[in-house]
Amino acid sequence: MQGMTLRTTAGVIGIALAVWVVAPDATAQDEPAGDGRAIVTSDDAATLPAAPNPTDVELIDSAPNHISVLKDQWSGDLPEDVEKAEQSVEGYGLLVDTVPTEVVSLQECIALALKFNTELQIQRLGPVTAAAGVRQARAIFDPALFGEVNQNRSVVPAETINIFTTGATTGTSSTELYDQTFNGNVGLRKLLLSGGQLEALWRNNRNSSNPSFLNLLDPQYGTNLGLSLNQPLLRDFGWKYTLLRVEVAQNTEDASYYRYRAAIADIITRVELAYWRLVLALQSVEVSEQGQALARETQRQNEGKFNVGALPQTAVLEARAEVARRDANLLEVQNAAENARDALRAIINARDPTALALLRINPQERPLVVPYTISLDRSLKNALLERPELLAARLDIRGAGLQRKIAENQLLPRLNFAGAIGLNGSSGTALPPIPSETPGVPASKANPNLEGGYGRSLELLPDGRYYNYTAGVVVEVPLGNARAKADYAQANIAFDQSRLSLRQIEETITLEIKQAVNNLVTDLKSVDATRLARELEEENLRNQQARYDVGLATTKDLLDFQERLTLARFREIQALTQYNSDLAQMRRVDGSLLTERSVYVERPEPEPAPWWARF
Repeated sequence: MQGMTLRTTAGVIGIALAVWVVAPDATAQDEPAGDGRAIVTSDDAATLPAAPNPTDVELIDSAPNHISVLKDQWSGDLPEDVEKAEQSVEGYGLLVDTVPTEVVSLQECIALALKFNTELQIQRLGPVTAAAGVRQARAIFDPALFGEVNQNRSVVPAETINIFTTGATTGTSSTELYDQTFNGNVGLRKLLLSGGQLEALWRNNRNSSNPSFLNLLDPQYGTNLGLSLNQPLLRDFGWKYTLLRVEVAQNTEDASYYRYRAAIADIITRVELAYWRLVLALQSVEVSEQGQALARETQRQNEGKFNVGALPQTAVLEARAEVARRDANLLEVQNAAENARDALRAIINARDPTALALLRINPQERPLVVPYTISLDRSLKNALLERPELLAARLDIRGAGLQRKIAENQLLPRLNFAGAIGLNGSSGTALPPIPSETPGVPASKANPNLEGGYGRSLELLPDGRYYNYTAGVVVEVPLGNARAKADYAQANIAFDQSRLSLRQIEETITLEIKQAVNNLVTDLKSVDATRLARELEEENLRNQQARYDVGLATTKDLLDFQERLTLARFREIQALTQYNSDLAQMRRVDGSLLTERSVYVERPEPEPAPWWARF
């Protein structure tokens, strides 16, 4: 699979979070480890994706419309997708042996796991959730349009009955007072980057009440266009204070990206370990079959010699017992091989397209000693720069520091500037003038400048002569301020915890790298030692077989040397597979695994803030 390109994207608010897997030239491939057909050919390898289509995880913009929401809220049943998911058994019972085995390379196994592994599917939603958190943090800057419409009417008995309070225009007095008002208001409010709450409000009302000397407009219309600001000056105020929570969310998004990278590295490592365990198990079966064949040949020879009187019956029984023991051992290693195959199948989780079963895999590679320069200093330096767990932990410290800064601000008293300014308009239908009974005093009449309908009230707004304003401060000093102090203490403790967590991760990674280096050094020595031991045991068995053929060695001697050769072959295979497994661990702990396996995780570009969140 040279030059194969495998690509997947995980959309985060329409921006790709992509994983590319490019298979390098094969360096450890040999003949297939078992019978089977190739799962991916060189022609179709380039079309094999490594992860789901990005639309499968674009969950942020999938909010239902209002009609769907109302339908769900007034329905006694759960939504259809919930009921379907609740009853789903699509992942159950797939580890069945109803499909033939497939010859699969290690790189193909990695690509399939990146696409189908369920745990990774869960982990890859982390950056999506974190991106939604950024939107949620920015939502405090969303402008809100609001409105109010109401009507109220009041009728009460008149406490004083005279023409000054009721019946001014008719010359008669009424025993009751009524007042009817219709209000229609609309406005827009928004939180500013400075932390101030800005509100624009347009008030409108229509009032009708008993005519009197004090009220000669009926109905009367009033309108007001105002702008108000409540600006914190101490608590909830500071250099970009309102953006701190957005920064916390963005920091969490960055950390989730590195945790996703760590999850990918863990899955790849698990695939490699399971792959080499299967290789070891299958080759152990081959070694056991070779040992079984040697024992059966010895049994055949002993039976022939017994038939001609050259050996006693005890030699035949001894050979038969060894054959039975090796038959039992073969059953055990065959069962271990099937268990190892199922473990790899479960991690990859790829379904056979022809049946309701997971792919049954035969590994293509045989274990070889892949050249690798072992250097503790180089691995420590590389891990310091590349291990995603370290990078995420450093971002956790930054996030905890931002949270502490938020809590620190709440220790201040509250001092807010409150101001408002507005333009007023008024109009109404004028009632007849009321003549004065006092000589020389003019009659009471409605202001002719206000006569007219609602339109006249609007005409007076830009006039500028009728206005209102308010300016002042609001002070609040909590006595004790226990909650703010407790919140700060918790934030400070969380910061210390994140700092210590980073130190712990550094210590753990240092230990992992040191152990991985030690393991690789030992593995290389073990490979050489077990190869030599196997070669010597092969020579010993040939010599012992020659001695047995001329009657200088017993059946037990021959069977013992066969067993020693079988054990030497197993140990050599074990040393080789252990080296490849420890090499995968080495690449994981020093942070080079994704690069070595040509897996690139594209970092999504941050979603730009909407224009209304920039002021």
